[in-house]
Amino acid sequence: MRLFAKFFLYATIIISVALLLSGYLLIAFSHESAINREVDRALNQFQHDRFTVQASIISNAELFLDGTPHSVLHRLSSELSGMTAFFDEDKQIIFSDLPTDFSLLNEISHTANTMEFQMIGAATYIIVGGIITQNDITIYLLSATDITTVITQRDQMTQSFSTIYFATLLISMAMILILSAFITKPINKMNKAAAGIAQGQYQQRLGISRGDEIGELSKSFNLMADAVEEKIYQLQENARQKEDFVANFAHELKTPLTSVIGYADMIYQKNLPLDHIKDAAWYILNEGLRLEALSLKLMDLIVLNRQDFVLEEMDAQELFLDIAGSLKPMLDDKNVSLNPDIQPAYIKVEYDLFKTMMFNIIDNSVKAGCKNIEISGMYSENTYSIRLTDDGQGIPPSELTRITEAFYTVDKSRSRRQHGAGLGLALVARIADIHGSNLSISSQENEGTTVKIELGCDVYE
Repeated sequence: MRLFAKFFLYATIIISVALLLSGYLLIAFSHESAINREVDRALNQFQHDRFTVQASIISNAELFLDGTPHSVLHRLSSELSGMTAFFDEDKQIIFSDLPTDFSLLNEISHTANTMEFQMIGAATYIIVGGIITQNDITIYLLSATDITTVITQRDQMTQSFSTIYFATLLISMAMILILSAFITKPINKMNKAAAGIAQGQYQQRLGISRGDEIGELSKSFNLMADAVEEKIYQLQENARQKEDFVANFAHELKTPLTSVIGYADMIYQKNLPLDHIKDAAWYILNEGLRLEALSLKLMDLIVLNRQDFVLEEMDAQELFLDIAGSLKPMLDDKNVSLNPDIQPAYIKVEYDLFKTMMFNIIDNSVKAGCKNIEISGMYSENTYSIRLTDDGQGIPPSELTRITEAFYTVDKSRSRRQHGAGLGLALVARIADIHGSNLSISSQENEGTTVKIELGCDVYE
């Protein structure tokens, strides 16, 4: 059963029972008070009748002594209140206008009056009996007081209460119905909001502002929803970071593996001098070790969002010589010429990430169909400026602002053919930021692209 129905049912039962109980007690108390008043009135009337009979006995003693009191008592009954009956000392009837069986006579004593309620026809009476002794004359007196009005009044009160009870109950049920809807409405809102959250609508909130327990519950619900949304966001962010890591790591495997495969094939296919074999083996070893370190560094960069990588001073000429050697198999396969012009200086870089950045920039130039790539490195006022220029297809001006977005590609059909996923420049931008530099890209369609990066450095002494 729903809360709305429970509240309505329980409240209706409570009010119904309360009304019935209060009405019963009120009618019973009122009726009892009226009966008590009638009993007091009947006793008082009996005492009055008793004194009247005693006075008559005194004034008509000779008639009573002669045994002819019937005429006196018959006349006297008209002066008494209500119906009466007279009996002699042997409880033989002298006069009566009471249509009753006179069973009360057997309960009358000399010490107290006796009383009982009797139905006579459709009327209800209080019968009071007692003994009158005067001048050696003993008479039993029964006096009846009509209390039918009290009984009728009780019945009328019961009927009136029934009407009032049902009218009040109907009004109360209507008010309870409205109150139930008012009380349960916020709970229904909470239920709908909770169902929405369960279906993934984590932005669901309650706009309930009240100072009672419902208001406190709604505040707690909103706090819970905030916590759930934050936790879901964190889980989604963690999942996205892991997906980004897998995608980026898979992307970064291509260039080093191309170098490893190229140099391994060179060793396998050709009879090379020993020094060339050692150079090729060194590149294979170097790229293997770099991949091993790169996996952990990409994890730190993408999943843990780490930014505090240690930058070490490295010889710029040796570094770019290493980069050119690692890319040689790929560039030879694509008939691309790499022409470095690197001024001597010590630049501050993170070796594995810097090589990854340069590999991605050069890889994008190769995918753009270039045949020549110019790399220059120039020192100026403690800044080392690296400029890479190619003669590829270039980038439309409208696309320049988006090329560093993850998974965004300028020429989607070309990217699919060359197995590109649009991750390279997004990672390049993050690595450039770690090195304290902004990635500056300028391009003209069908003329080529220029990428500029500035690093901190020291010149040779």
